[in-house]
Amino acid sequence: MSGGPRPEEHPLVLTADQMRASDRAASERLGLPSLLLMENAGRGVAELVVERVASDARQRVASGASAGLAPAGGAPGPVVVVSGGGANGGDGVVVARHLARRGVAARVLLAAPRARVSGDAAVMLAALERMGGVPIEDGEGWIDEAAWRARLAGASVVVDAIFGIGLRDDVRGVPAAALAAMNAMDAYKVAVDIPSGLDADTGRVHGVAFRADLTATMGARKLGLVLDASAPVGVLEVVELGAPLEAPAGPHARWIEAAPVFAELPRRGATAHKGSAGHLLVIAGSEGKTGAALLAGRAALRAGVGLVTLASTARGQAALDAKVVEIMTAGYSDGDDADPRESATLLAKLAGRMGAVALGPGIPTGPNMRAVVRDLASRLAVPMVLDADALNLLGTEIVRVLNITPAPRILTPHPGEMARLLGRRVDEIEADRLGVARDLASRAKAVVVLKGARTLVAAPDGTVYVNPAATGALATAGSGDVLTGLIGALLAQGMEPLAAARAGVFIHGAAGEAAGARLGSGVTAGDLPDAIAAVIQSRLQSRLQSRL
Repeated sequence: MSGGPRPEEHPLVLTADQMRASDRAASERLGLPSLLLMENAGRGVAELVVERVASDARQRVASGASAGLAPAGGAPGPVVVVSGGGANGGDGVVVARHLARRGVAARVLLAAPRARVSGDAAVMLAALERMGGVPIEDGEGWIDEAAWRARLAGASVVVDAIFGIGLRDDVRGVPAAALAAMNAMDAYKVAVDIPSGLDADTGRVHGVAFRADLTATMGARKLGLVLDASAPVGVLEVVELGAPLEAPAGPHARWIEAAPVFAELPRRGATAHKGSAGHLLVIAGSEGKTGAALLAGRAALRAGVGLVTLASTARGQAALDAKVVEIMTAGYSDGDDADPRESATLLAKLAGRMGAVALGPGIPTGPNMRAVVRDLASRLAVPMVLDADALNLLGTEIVRVLNITPAPRILTPHPGEMARLLGRRVDEIEADRLGVARDLASRAKAVVVLKGARTLVAAPDGTVYVNPAATGALATAGSGDVLTGLIGALLAQGMEPLAAARAGVFIHGAAGEAAGARLGSGVTAGDLPDAIAAVIQSRLQSRLQSRL
């Protein structure tokens, strides 16, 4: 159940263990010493510090604000690197050396006793001492925040290189004091690989964490940097280590990127007609809830599908007929609680002429409709997106129902709906979003879209795709209905389910960000379909121009 671009085109997002395994594999296969990887890491971070902070200084000067930095020739002013005793601290020492070579005033403060600086970090520290010109102070005795503030005073850039991806315990003692003082600084804050105190796998804070403006991570994004959109990561940049990233043992997570998404979108040729662009059946809406159906239908049209039919109850259809222009309607039940056999038969007949089905937004929730949903979900030989009330009606029976289905299914729950599907609490879902998405996708043999900031798309084989969008513009009633219509439209145009889900969540998020930039907190779900069309057109036009 995969399609579209080769999976390597969506970059890997690794756990701490996977990153270490990748580094070992690269070193062994290419014969590269770990010192060289550390050197490349530190140099890459130093370059980012110079570029990002000098740019920030120029922007402050242009705006009339205090520059904070004193750029000379485009380079930033004083930089203080706070290093630990392990590999992350070694990266920090290399950062200081390369900054000094670029003419940037740099100092190193050790948050671990000098005697405990070991391995490659000790080699790099000795090299810095032999080079000279960079003051190095041992902060072993600075057990309170005030002592660290005194040593950090005057720094316009603070680089955090205390702990790397291996941290598992709460931060205490000298490192905790250092982090508190660094966070209190009115300075540009750069984290090396990961903000110290942040768990590399979960994004949870171990007591206290560095609050970065920029995180320069090594080789690949780490799960803890991307799963929680509120993590104190700032701008995230990947630093290349000079060796190919070796894909470790799975299951893998990947970061959804624009280029492969738009490369796999269906194209309308000059001879296309409405029939060749796909037909989507949206089973949605009922009396008082026809807006959900309309939003899904409009989103589908804006996503390029040629035909949309909205199937609703009799009263729902009458209300929709008064609202729609380009969309067709159909009725499947005289009352809100459908006759299971008649309604399922009618809807199955309709679906047989369609490229895909979207089921759930605003449908009735009585026991007869539950039987209809289970019947359609289990036996329709048409790709289907299930959302909202369809998911609620399936409940904890969803795995049993979908294990016998003859065609692909995409499930799009928000955390509350996921909790009902798994029989768990919402807080349990939120505590392990990646794990529960993987679990349901595997057991239900379906693609699972777990909505939220950084929406996850999980495939049955355990691969999970992380969507970059995190915007409050989508926190509005009906935005999920828009996503259902969008994914359904891509399915109806012939995209494979996993590719349709990846593209759908990426475009939906980009549309939300674009609408938010234009309308601020006033975005409504009705603004999103037009924003979807604009995002698709803009990206495709950019790709076309890049080829001319």
